[in-house]
Amino acid sequence: MSIVHQASAQQLNFNKIAATDTLELAKAMPELAKQAITIYEEPDRDQYLNALFRLQIVAGQYPEAATTLRSLAESRRAANPASALRLLPFEILAKARTKQATSGLSFDEAFKQEFRDVFDLMEDKSAYEALPWFWADLSRARNDLRSAVEKQKDKDSIALTDALDLIRKYQFYQAFQAMMPLANTLAVEADNKRYIIEDSVLIKTKEGATLSAIVVRKKGVATPQPAALFFNIYTNLSLNAAKRAAAYGYVGVAAETRGKRLSPDEIVPYEHEAKDTYGVIDWISQQSWSNGKVGMYGGSYSGFACWAAAKNPHPALKTIVPYCANNPGDGLPMENNVFLFVNYAWAFYVTNNKYLDNETYFDRKRWNSLNDKWYASGKSYRQIDNIDGTPNKLLQRWLQHPSYDSYWQKMVPYKDEFAKINIPVLTITGYYDDGQQSALHYLKEHYKYNKNANHYLLIGPYDHVSAQSSRKPPVLNGYAIDPVAQIDTPEITFQWLDYVMRDGKKPELLKEKINYQVMGANEWKHAPSFEKMSNEMLTLYLTDSKAGDY
Repeated sequence: MSIVHQASAQQLNFNKIAATDTLELAKAMPELAKQAITIYEEPDRDQYLNALFRLQIVAGQYPEAATTLRSLAESRRAANPASALRLLPFEILAKARTKQATSGLSFDEAFKQEFRDVFDLMEDKSAYEALPWFWADLSRARNDLRSAVEKQKDKDSIALTDALDLIRKYQFYQAFQAMMPLANTLAVEADNKRYIIEDSVLIKTKEGATLSAIVVRKKGVATPQPAALFFNIYTNLSLNAAKRAAAYGYVGVAAETRGKRLSPDEIVPYEHEAKDTYGVIDWISQQSWSNGKVGMYGGSYSGFACWAAAKNPHPALKTIVPYCANNPGDGLPMENNVFLFVNYAWAFYVTNNKYLDNETYFDRKRWNSLNDKWYASGKSYRQIDNIDGTPNKLLQRWLQHPSYDSYWQKMVPYKDEFAKINIPVLTITGYYDDGQQSALHYLKEHYKYNKNANHYLLIGPYDHVSAQSSRKPPVLNGYAIDPVAQIDTPEITFQWLDYVMRDGKKPELLKEKINYQVMGANEWKHAPSFEKMSNEMLTLYLTDSKAGDY
């Protein structure tokens, strides 16, 4: 049992008026933090320092907080360099508050100075990974704080554990409320110091389409470089993807589906990607900053786009890294010829405007109600948009093709077309991935039609989102994932791109073509093929014969 639990029964003074008055709360919190500092103990050093710096900031002990944060960051950096980056906003905050108190500068000016001093010295990759930590969901933080405060109504004292929780939420909200307006401007400034960012690029294809794209290049680089292409329909991801590639030393190109953002064309998901990705790669290969090598990567829709590009590979396309790749027609919007309601709202999400229709897509009440209404109506799925009251053109288009016919076959490699794919491929997916069927379909078909396919698989206990992310949730669907399963998908992606396009070292985890994490064993295993993953196969048969009560 930790000491903090033993001490939790101790009561600290807390003015009950503070629970109903914002000004009184601001007065009460520093005194509460000072009380907690004198009695707080915790044997786990990381937990102790993580709580202590928050207590010190709320108490106004900014130099002490900066020292505590430095110790905590050094400790975390030794174990995992990336884990220390989330502390950076608080480090800069503590230093800025110290400078404000000693120099006479306003907090805004002090924060700007400290931010610039830190980021001007950071490497591109670290700066890219650090910047997202300067944002938080303020609305959620405010609600969390309000709930913690309301627990103290009509109380003149507070237990230590409750005080620590209240102080943590108070410090978090106050910190980001002060930092975020400044971080928005400072982040743009920091990026502009490092990169040439072209966010209004229009690419014309030979078919007459106009595609919107963002290109990000490292400043001061005169020699042509390989490009990392992220092709997607989710416009909110484009700038971040292009900057990530530039931070890893590539020309980052994020191109978007016809009709999205600056494109004047009609938005039609999936249907034109095979041709449009070819056009984008052709355009890249002709730019003065290009060395003629392009690698594609990305998850879900972007994973599908990687395979669309491989249907008729451009000579400049040297590799693809699809994660959780969609397979239109057999994975979504239907699976095994059964249409999936989960994709119904997606059609509005991506086609209602040039960006994304978040308001419609996240109207959970509407979609849950629609599903129930349709089920109760007894009508065919083809009539579901009549029940909703809004025509779903994309759904009706898909419903014209209930089997995997030529409409779907034109979107990605089909049968013998896999034989032409001789570039290296790295597929990443998860055991819990909704798109696992699609991701593994591509791999199996590739090996079926190309016996010499240079195709690797990386699969572990991940869902559709975590398989694509740098940080995996420690617990997924009730399962605590093993430490070795905590892989960084983007990091492995760019290691792979380095391996293929820059003669770098192959990612350490890819020891064989099939690489899979054994859940609960905290180990990865490796096999040259699916067939070699096990000693025997068991075939199960379904029957209509009754066995007992079953």
